[in-house]
Amino acid sequence: MILGLDDIPGGAGIVSFLIWLALSALFYFVCYVAALNVIDDLTRNSVIKIPAMLGAAVPSAGAMAIFNYKPLVLFIVMAVANYFRVKALGKPGSKKFEGVVINKSLFFIASYGYLCFLTTLAIYFQSEDFLMLLNQ
Repeated sequence: MILGLDDIPGGAGIVSFLIWLALSALFYFVCYVAALNVIDDLTRNSVIKIPAMLGAAVPSAGAMAIFNYKPLVLFIVMAVANYFRVKALGKPGSKKFEGVVINKSLFFIASYGYLCFLTTLAIYFQSEDFLMLLNQ
């Protein structure tokens, strides 16, 4: 007799939680850490940062929709982490933008716009309205 996950008390729930945790870590590192840092490095203080970040939200939200990932908890984690990330950018010991005066309002608007647009699109891409639109 072979035991399956259904035979272990809480087995299926534990595996579901571990998958959710792995997807959360994956999307945190790819959609937040990598995407925001790369776009920040490329655009610096340019106003092009805002449309670049909004454009980067589309494929990230598509990936979340493919994996059927609900990003609400991740949004809260990324929003708190983003506040401290942008706050630390302009500090004198920061090597990332050494010698550049940081426009913090631009960084806040662009990064929080990215996070809100990403979450909104990820939820919309998984909605029945969008799926019916695709099936027509």
